[in-house]
Amino acid sequence: MKIGVDSYSFHRFFNETTAWEKPTSIEWQTADFLRFCESVQADIASIQTIHINITRVGIDREIDCWREATRGDVVLTWGHPNGFDGGRNIERLANAELYLEFAGKLGIREMRVVCGNHNNFLESPHQRIELLRPLIKRLVDRASELKVRISIENHADFCVADLIEFIGSFEAPYLGLCLDLGNALRVGDDPIVILKQVDLNKVFMIQMKEIIKVKGHEAATGWWPTVRFGSGDVHVDKCMEILKRRNYVQPVVVELSNLFGNLEELEIARDAVKFLRMYA
Repeated sequence: MKIGVDSYSFHRFFNETTAWEKPTSIEWQTADFLRFCESVQADIASIQTIHINITRVGIDREIDCWREATRGDVVLTWGHPNGFDGGRNIERLANAELYLEFAGKLGIREMRVVCGNHNNFLESPHQRIELLRPLIKRLVDRASELKVRISIENHADFCVADLIEFIGSFEAPYLGLCLDLGNALRVGDDPIVILKQVDLNKVFMIQMKEIIKVKGHEAATGWWPTVRFGSGDVHVDKCMEILKRRNYVQPVVVELSNLFGNLEELEIARDAVKFLRMYA
């Protein structure tokens, strides 16, 4: 397995907070995130498209230099905070296509997308899927030409089974799943059961969160804080054991949000990478 870090783990450093977080004085640019990935010897730098200015002169060289220095790979993660809003926001397609072209230009081999978020979960899955179908088809058709894989994340908007069925309906080799195990837990899926049963050939990437259930926050829209890897309700250790047993070789990427108590992003991200490497 290739172990990586997603830049959303440091969203506070990029001037974004959730309802359960406080601002920080730390300010990062894309280069700071890449330096962190290098410091923990990450195989994958998963960059949220909101954390990168692709119009800035020199950004392509910045990414190339990181890849050359580390021999690592870059993945783009598009759509924060709610992607296509369940298929209603068709105007976002042009933005997704812009980043897809950037990925193709730089030889980035994968772009994760989100179709919505937790606020869409209670809406009809069937209706959303039909709205999303032409948007995803257009992306995948172009991605196939560019040889860039598109992975759709379960962004607490769909149960994993519904998303797998949707992805499979395209019969497209360049379309797969970005399996976020924390988001799976948020909508009532069991990460352990999923990893035992899912066709891993269609799982292009895994976003590994370690979160806990909090009484009164059991809904997908609730508070699901991050804790140290190996101490939460996702049971990252057991998940990694299953992945190793099933010979999974695709990226497994650390993602943090809403850290519990006095935990700090830099420490928890470093520890998380070390934790995953014990099983990789």
